[in-house]
Amino acid sequence: MTKIIQYTGEETKEEEVKDALTLAQSPINSKQILHIMQKTPKSHVYSRPAKGGGRWDYVTGVYVKKVLNFAFGWQWDFEIKDHGREGNLVWVLGRLTCQLSGDRKIIKEQFGRADVKTKKGSNEPLDFGNDLKAAATDALKKCASELGIASDIYGKEEFNEIKLQKIDLPEPDIKKLDMKEIKKQSEKIKEKLKNETND
Repeated sequence: MTKIIQYTGEETKEEEVKDALTLAQSPINSKQILHIMQKTPKSHVYSRPAKGGGRWDYVTGVYVKKVLNFAFGWQWDFEIKDHGREGNLVWVLGRLTCQLSGDRKIIKEQFGRADVKTKKGSNEPLDFGNDLKAAATDALKKCASELGIASDIYGKEEFNEIKLQKIDLPEPDIKKLDMKEIKKQSEKIKEKLKNETND
């Protein structure tokens, strides 16, 4: 809830209103939500070749930690719950815990992975510790993305920019139209909207 205080002359009016950013009462406030869900600054978005072709956009672990620090006031923790190696990759199960007021917490768990880098001409790991750190960073980023951090990067298909535009359509004279004509006009409007959104 957000308190709105209005000063009207000698009278002070105070009312509580629900935050407009969530449908349910949230354990985090609107400022935190806006910071977490913000569009990722272009200076923090990087690109690398994707396995199987194409390119993959990503953010660094440093960026994710800065967002967590700012949004939760350094009151968060990340721990590795489990780890292992399968062939030429290492995986970790990480847990992100964000401390809220009182005993309330937000907890997210996710897996992260990294390729095991080997010495040239050998199957011996170059630095297995670095591979584990890379997998841990991957797990942290995945946990943070479940909160909404960098959701515009990792969930591009789900977070399309919405554009509002006015469409000028002739106003039908309802008094002169029968139900068939109203339905026909409605279909024309739907078709026009569909065509404009596909452009």
